[in-house]
Amino acid sequence: MPPKAVFNRDDIISTAFEIVKKSGFRDFSARKIAEELGSSTAPVYSYFASMDDLKTAVLERAEKLMLEYTLRTYTKSVFLNMGTGLVLFAQENRELFRALLLESGETRSFLEGFIKALTSELHKDDLISLLPQKERSEVMNRMAIFTHGFASLLCVGLIDEVSKKTAIKTMLNMGRDVIDAALKKAGINERYSI
Repeated sequence: MPPKAVFNRDDIISTAFEIVKKSGFRDFSARKIAEELGSSTAPVYSYFASMDDLKTAVLERAEKLMLEYTLRTYTKSVFLNMGTGLVLFAQENRELFRALLLESGETRSFLEGFIKALTSELHKDDLISLLPQKERSEVMNRMAIFTHGFASLLCVGLIDEVSKKTAIKTMLNMGRDVIDAALKKAGINERYSI
């Protein structure tokens, strides 16, 4: 008799995460996860009281990955990197983006936490940090609306895939308009460039 396979909580989350990454929550079930693990459903239910608890853990992992994308360095601008990262995340992880931001009942709380995490990074952007807090928040909100729309259109295939260079250029063009308007409103004689 072969030894009994032992799975831990992280193994189950990782397997569930990979399922959601491939096909969203359409194939998300204890049976499918157990099948991928090569086990019964017992390990799934031994670590999670319900599939909703496991779903939350998967969404938290997806959110962490999305945040990693937005904190990567694509350009010299922290602000531009954030938008570019979200767009590239949506393009490269369509099902995760869809699960997190288009289909989840927890979308609002995830977005609020996500925007809060990004806003806390804005002080690292030399030009954005010159703005008063009110204008900084306004810039963040306007860019969030644009970026979420752009990423969503990529995710659902209404915009063809873009290269990293095109994503950066698109975000730069929109960001420049929004940031320059905020700088002007704040009486700062600088222009946004990278």
